[in-house]
Amino acid sequence: MEKEQANLDFVKMEHQVLDFWQKNKCFEKLVEKNKNGKRYRFLDGPMTANNSMGIHHAWGRTLKDTFIKFHAMNGESCQYQNGFDAQGLWVEVEVEKELGFKNKKDIEKFGLDNFTKACMARVKKYSGVITEQSKRLGQWMDWDNSYFTNTDENITSIWYFLKKCSEKGLLEKKYRVMNWCPRCGTSLSEHEMTDSYHDVECTAVFCKLPLLEQNAKMLVWTTTPWTLTSNVALAVNKDLTYCYCHVKSDEKPLVLCKDAIKCLGDDLVEVVKEVKGSDLAGLTYETMFPNLKPQNFEHKIVLWDQVDATEGVGVVHIAPGCGESDFELGESLGLQKICPIDENGIITADFGEFAGKSTTEVADLVFEKLKEQNKLYKTHMYKHRYAFCWRCKTDIVYKLVSGWYIKSDPIRAKLIDSAKKVEWKPEYAGKRMLDWLTNMGDWNISRSRFYGLPLPFYVCPHCGKLTVIGSREELKQKAVKPELVDSIPNLHRPWIDDIKVKCDCGAEVSRIPEVGDCWLDAGITPFSTKKYFTDKEYFKQNFPSECVIEMIEQVRLWFYSLLFMSVVLEGRAPYEKVMTYESVIKEDGGRFHKSGYMIQFDEAAEKMGADTIRYLYASAPISNNVRFGYGLGDDIKRKLLGFWNAYVFYNTYACIDNPKLDGYKPNVEELNITDKWLFERTANFVEFATKNYQNYETSAIVKEFEVYVDDLTNWYIRINRRRFWKNSGKDQLNAYYTLYSAIKTTCQVMAPIIPFVTEYIWQKLVRQTEKGEAESVQLSDFPKPQHIGFEKYVDETKKVRDIIYLAQKLRAERQIKVKQPLKEILLKVTPDYVDAVKDFKQIILDEVNIKDIEFVTEDDKLNNKAVTVNFRKAGAVLKGDVNKLKNALQAMPQDKICALSKLVEDGKNVQIDGFPELASDMFDVKLTPKDEFAIANLGNNLVVLDVEIDQNLADEGKLRELVRELQVARKEAGFNIDDRIALNLKTDDERLKKIIDKNLKNINAEVLCT
Repeated sequence: MEKEQANLDFVKMEHQVLDFWQKNKCFEKLVEKNKNGKRYRFLDGPMTANNSMGIHHAWGRTLKDTFIKFHAMNGESCQYQNGFDAQGLWVEVEVEKELGFKNKKDIEKFGLDNFTKACMARVKKYSGVITEQSKRLGQWMDWDNSYFTNTDENITSIWYFLKKCSEKGLLEKKYRVMNWCPRCGTSLSEHEMTDSYHDVECTAVFCKLPLLEQNAKMLVWTTTPWTLTSNVALAVNKDLTYCYCHVKSDEKPLVLCKDAIKCLGDDLVEVVKEVKGSDLAGLTYETMFPNLKPQNFEHKIVLWDQVDATEGVGVVHIAPGCGESDFELGESLGLQKICPIDENGIITADFGEFAGKSTTEVADLVFEKLKEQNKLYKTHMYKHRYAFCWRCKTDIVYKLVSGWYIKSDPIRAKLIDSAKKVEWKPEYAGKRMLDWLTNMGDWNISRSRFYGLPLPFYVCPHCGKLTVIGSREELKQKAVKPELVDSIPNLHRPWIDDIKVKCDCGAEVSRIPEVGDCWLDAGITPFSTKKYFTDKEYFKQNFPSECVIEMIEQVRLWFYSLLFMSVVLEGRAPYEKVMTYESVIKEDGGRFHKSGYMIQFDEAAEKMGADTIRYLYASAPISNNVRFGYGLGDDIKRKLLGFWNAYVFYNTYACIDNPKLDGYKPNVEELNITDKWLFERTANFVEFATKNYQNYETSAIVKEFEVYVDDLTNWYIRINRRRFWKNSGKDQLNAYYTLYSAIKTTCQVMAPIIPFVTEYIWQKLVRQTEKGEAESVQLSDFPKPQHIGFEKYVDETKKVRDIIYLAQKLRAERQIKVKQPLKEILLKVTPDYVDAVKDFKQIILDEVNIKDIEFVTEDDKLNNKAVTVNFRKAGAVLKGDVNKLKNALQAMPQDKICALSKLVEDGKNVQIDGFPELASDMFDVKLTPKDEFAIANLGNNLVVLDVEIDQNLADEGKLRELVRELQVARKEAGFNIDDRIALNLKTDDERLKKIIDKNLKNINAEVLCT
């Protein structure tokens, strides 16, 4: 066994472990070992392979790897399949940045075939980068067999799903107003817009539009001037009051809601009359730009119960082609739908002088043209929340588009019922899912992009029939040129677009140009990765997943698409448990930003170590944001060093003694009481950890680990040090065996969370001690709790440590060093404490450094020590009228005073269990402290330390201080722990000389002096 240093280089150690795992093919051996074990049904949420891994990605990957490792150590076989999201808008945008493209036209110029190849090349590059980063994190996966959502297998799996939707009558093509990104040139579905909002300031405008039947003008307000080109109606609320207002700025009265008159300010002269909104319904008005070609129809005022005056003037400009709620109103009333913009957000040719301008550029021209017609009332700056594209961060517009949808209503009830059967961690994630399922609209699945799932929809231009292709075989069967199906490199654009199919009417039909929503790609993975189409028996063994783990934001994204697609195909949820976690933020509470401060994974791993990263994430409650930074990393390393130092302590002495533990089994009855305690304490730790691994509660395991390590180092090792360096035969061997067993078991318990340091200790300690043990800690079996029949010592130790803690606290308060022996400790304690003290008496004597322990009770009234104890609890002798004191004390509430002790026989003094300040408040008496005792409370128990030091105790204290100083000098001189030394002492202190002479043999033994 090689001697270890107290300072651990985490990064260097981790690279040694990585080399060991690779060289010895530990992962492959684990897969082989568990191949016939119970199946742990796992599904990896695919990470997008368009950039390298950030530090925030490591939280989810740590959690997934931890639970897989736990199940593997329990003999279960796992589906070690990592996933990569490999197509869709997120990949396209990164490639566009890489190529310097500004919009979709640049892609078309570059060539769609070249663009698709560039996207696939980026995926290949960054999937490789992420794979290596994940290995560095300590994640074990079958990396050579990761799944990719851009494969033909995944694509045709989605085709099968879409064909099922078509057969069930769930597919629909319809016009809707969608969130539209003018930069990406595509729609964004409702569930993609989660949290994609920010504060913006825009120029809002008030328009005044002439009523054709009356001598008045309707006042209208909007924050989107470009939509005025497409106005079709004005809406008012039938129940609101509207005022005709005489104003300074116009000859005709302005009509607006009474609740919004304040917006007129000083322009208001008087209110001419009031009417209800219902009185305005059906009136016609002149729209903002009546000369535009699309505006050649009659414009009327309509009623809408959603109109209010909290923003604007209580008169709403309706443009069904430019707003979601406007569209819904237009559908119900049969209003015309006008869409003024193309896919790039540019106003089209039909809109005259506004044509060619973007929605952001046209505002000033709109104001100018309104002013020319005397329709501009005023403009002002207005701040509000507005949506942006989740991928490129461009502000969206609302655009009327034709799209493909999967209807939600027919399966909504089944979705909700299935979601209720899932265990959600934390619970609010499930509530969020149910809220989403209750209120969601139809699923828009089509995107006007390039590198994505080619929707297998073929609409006949002659008979109008929709053909949905459900497999590659069906495509080949129906293709006009079947040989093309085999010749194309993959099922992506532009190659898939070359394949036409035959309609039942005989016509040749092209595929629609749109690609699919990226959440179709990830949502099908419970089927495409679990051989749903090729091996039904394998599918049954792996479906549904026991638990899936991703960020909380995935509730309305991946978890939703998984649920939706699984309910359609199998009528149930694809997971039994969903575990979500929050966001990773900076250690000061701020947000990480790609364009600002960001910690990259590689940087963190090589600076603080992967175990530190994993431990930090494992310790974090999943319902809170986790702070991450190098300062916190240093704190984590200090905690890990606590366990490391327990191993170093063992290693230090084992290198000297070389204890033979292979095959050694001590007689349990011959074990030291603290050995028995440590075996029971370790068994409890194993039980606690097992339960919480099974419940997916890593933060609880980490917290208990820290308590356990404190027990191991600050209790067991500290009070048993002498047993390791003092050659005491079997007792010494038992101490080695007990500590070795604890360290070994802890390595196994914590291996799923901190695989590197546990592996290192396993190799350096366990494999050197037991030749027949597993080659890797990951190949060992997760420990079972080994109780040995002394469970009572666990509870007793807690009580004993409480007493020792209080006694040490009393020493510190009196500034008495631990090396200074004291006479005795007096305890007035409950029976359970008495038993604990009796069992651990010698340890208390040694730890508190006292000569004796004495128990006292309330009934010891005639015993001088007992009387002293009771007085000491008050911290003073309390003198006064006995009856007055007694009556007053009896009347005091129990939370103010513990109990009234019995009177002393002479009838002059009363014994009080309380506090001196209370006594001072209650009675006009003088408190006289007694310095020879120090007192502390422990619940209803009392700890009294006799702090009076006579000459013999003082001498013994000097001796212990001398030995301590000599030990420090040994260490500073660089001696090994087993080196023998020559020692010369010189002092002019006669008293110290006598102490040295009297104890020379003991001094030599303690400091290994020849």
